[in-house]
Amino acid sequence: MSKHNLAFKTLLVIAFCASVLFGCNSKPIDQNVEIINIGDSEPQYLSKIIENIEYVVLENPNKPFVQADKLFVFEEGIILADFWSNHTLLRYDHYGNFLNSIGHYGEGPGEYLQITDVDFDEINKNMIVISRNHLIKYDLEGNFSSEIQIRNRPYKFLKLDSDRYLFYFPEVLAPELRSGIDKAILYNYSPEEDSLEPILDPIFPEVLNYMGEKNNLFKMGETILFSLNFCDTIYFISENKISKKLFLDFGSSQNDLSKLYGIPILELVNKLNGDGFNNISTHSPHLFGNKRYLASAYRKNGVHFFVYDIKEKTPYVSSKLVNDVDGGLGFGIIKRMDEDYIYSFFEPEEILQHYEKNIDQLKDQDNNFTKLARQISRDDFLILAKYKLKK
Repeated sequence: MSKHNLAFKTLLVIAFCASVLFGCNSKPIDQNVEIINIGDSEPQYLSKIIENIEYVVLENPNKPFVQADKLFVFEEGIILADFWSNHTLLRYDHYGNFLNSIGHYGEGPGEYLQITDVDFDEINKNMIVISRNHLIKYDLEGNFSSEIQIRNRPYKFLKLDSDRYLFYFPEVLAPELRSGIDKAILYNYSPEEDSLEPILDPIFPEVLNYMGEKNNLFKMGETILFSLNFCDTIYFISENKISKKLFLDFGSSQNDLSKLYGIPILELVNKLNGDGFNNISTHSPHLFGNKRYLASAYRKNGVHFFVYDIKEKTPYVSSKLVNDVDGGLGFGIIKRMDEDYIYSFFEPEEILQHYEKNIDQLKDQDNNFTKLARQISRDDFLILAKYKLKK
């Protein structure tokens, strides 16, 4: 064989390998990567994964406006955390009756001026708030319990066990807030040792000047779910390392991050809100899961939530979902998942508009949704929907 023919065949082999490795859409082929085909998903019936839906009307706690940034559901009740608009935690019983607020706004001991994130300590039954460089603990009655001063200001966190936390420091956090830590974005933190152990380095190859995650960390047994805005991959972290990845394939609307790196934040926000991004899909992590299902959200002409059936390899996208369980709306704003339920929120206006629009089909039905629509008014507070999952 001539040297020219050998060189040519070598180039063909290299080209073939490159095409296999990267593909036209740069989709991963790592054996630990599972692809979710969101862009090509078909309309689905809700009854394939949901047995029934219960609705709980939450009592208005005399707040002018409350949004559900996080939700915690446990034996002692329900806690709705609004830390972007009202900096408050609201506790309810399982029937929607308001019980008490948790925490105290102010500058004194055990008080906060802002809340960056919040988590529920299942072992000690208390709520933990990050406010600047303090971890503040409150009991479920709303009373101050204890406080830990930390050297840095984590943006998001999880309580892992009795003596460890998981901290998330965005790469683009102000330099003074990352002072004293290295380039990693995820860390194990031990208050007793006052130590930060790096777990995960930055995801993006270049700087993307954007924050805004609300639910990009979720503890699922011993596994942590993690992702970022714009990141098309959901990471499963076990024993301080990545054990699995879920790649979100949005098809022809896949986001090209190379056009966003290094853009100043105001220019980036304007770009994202411009007409050029109307038909681009960008992951907006709202991560929740259990052994069978996983949920998150993405933006494309609005916000779309999806639930992925891990066993059947099938995504259920809110905008393509047909609610054949009770004739109501599909998934609302998903804010929690456990082994038995998906929990989401609706505004009363959404419920009533859907009922009035479909009155001919719903007027003779007697189920949880129609009972709710006939019971509530537009002046009611938030509606919590509990979707019973099929096993």
